[in-house]
Amino acid sequence: MDTIRVSGRTRSIWLTQLSLAGAVIVIALMAMILAPEFFGQLHFIVGTAVIVGLAAFTIGAPWDRWPKLAVLAVPFLDAVAIGVLAFGTDLRLSFLWAFPVMWAGMHFRLPVLAVMLGVITGLICLEILNNTPGATALRVFIVMSTLAFIGITAHLAMRQVRASRRLMARQASRLHATVERRSEQERRTNEILNAVDIGVARVATSGPTLSVNSTYGRLYGIDPRDPEQPARSVEYSGHRGMPIPPSDRTLTRARRGDTFHDQRVWIFTTDGEWRTLSVTAKRLRSSAHEDETILLLVHDVTAVTHAQRERERLAAIASHELRHPLTVMIGTAELALEDDSMPPKAVERFQKLLDASERMLEMTQQMLGPRSAVRSEAPPADPSPREETDLQPILIDSVASYEQVGRAKDVRVSLSTTGRLRAVVDGFRMRQVFDNLVSNAVKYTEAGGEVEISAGLEGADVVVSIADTGIGIATEDIPRVLTPYFRTSVAKKTAAGTGLGLGITKEIVEAHGGSLTIDSALGEGTVITVRLPRGGTAEEGA
Repeated sequence: MDTIRVSGRTRSIWLTQLSLAGAVIVIALMAMILAPEFFGQLHFIVGTAVIVGLAAFTIGAPWDRWPKLAVLAVPFLDAVAIGVLAFGTDLRLSFLWAFPVMWAGMHFRLPVLAVMLGVITGLICLEILNNTPGATALRVFIVMSTLAFIGITAHLAMRQVRASRRLMARQASRLHATVERRSEQERRTNEILNAVDIGVARVATSGPTLSVNSTYGRLYGIDPRDPEQPARSVEYSGHRGMPIPPSDRTLTRARRGDTFHDQRVWIFTTDGEWRTLSVTAKRLRSSAHEDETILLLVHDVTAVTHAQRERERLAAIASHELRHPLTVMIGTAELALEDDSMPPKAVERFQKLLDASERMLEMTQQMLGPRSAVRSEAPPADPSPREETDLQPILIDSVASYEQVGRAKDVRVSLSTTGRLRAVVDGFRMRQVFDNLVSNAVKYTEAGGEVEISAGLEGADVVVSIADTGIGIATEDIPRVLTPYFRTSVAKKTAAGTGLGLGITKEIVEAHGGSLTIDSALGEGTVITVRLPRGGTAEEGA
């Protein structure tokens, strides 16, 4: 069955007319009982019939298809019918004029109300001219004043209602637009969160899990549409280790309000795979009427962990395989140095070869240790103690090792120092620093260029500067050359390398409480400055 829809305008017309018709019918019934003589008066019967007929007409009329002003005929006909109904009676039926007056005042402008009051005034004047009992000028004044007050009051009240309705409509429209924008922002946020490969979960400290993205749901075996369901992937303390107790798992800790950074856990997924996760919990800002929330960020670091282990394995293999040839080189150099008939120049060269081979052997042995600069962001492990050391002879020996390489390339290498350069350092590590920096300067300086090394004291620091006229580094590449394995495109074309030296050098310097800065311009050269504190306690294991 089709539903009949009635507009607000039609409903208003119905209610107004039916109210008047209902009042007239009640009056007619009461008159039939209490004063049946009124039914002998034609004007009473005609007035009643017109009002009831108008009520029936308003229900059947297609008001939505007619012009808006067409409905004005109804209240004016009602006013005339009431005048006919009240003509010559003392029942004070003129109060019924309040219905059409209120209709005109509520739904039309003041000129229509004025016309309505004029029609009613004319009907009352007809009674006065007809010398009807009770029809006096005072009655006209009282009735018209009352009706005018009712009409104006209804008009003003309806204006306020319309203004409130428009205001509410605007507020509802704004609220709807705000809800739409909020829904759209939430939808876009969810799309972005579901697109990233980082697991994200938002947890209220009051207990419930508010939302999870698709990556978190995939890792933990949770449907993002029902984040409160228990996770099917269990967290473990290690690969194939023991399950973490429920009270210590990352989600439970977040619900307690705990925050943590880079918490490593292992999970066995529903796909039958072991995954290594790095979980971080951060507290989100909340308003006074909101529960405190914690944001869980889950990074899948399985590939990184595997790559790190593979690098460790390769480093161990490489360092192990390098031991044998280095031992042969050291043994050969030592035997050669035992020959008393060897010229002094050859002795000097074999001694340099022996020193370099021994340093290389020491570094390969350290590669087999528990940590290395290649696989850790922390400073490289070094069990050697630190002590107060004069850096000048270390620097002189390092520069002398690369002077011959510079002469072979037609690159002038010079050193200037200002006396003793004492600092609490590991001498072996400092030689590694100077070797890396001087060798890089010579390697990336073209024939005819210069490498100038200067060292001195500035306040509480020992300052060593290595300046070259080489290929230089672009400004945007300076921060990146200190990261493992990065090499500029110009450097790759100029000389071979691994991209590890500067990063290792910076870590060693910073582990000693110093700093390494780079000032360079592409095609103009590079200046690297190392600052080391002259005294103080060194960190253990730096």
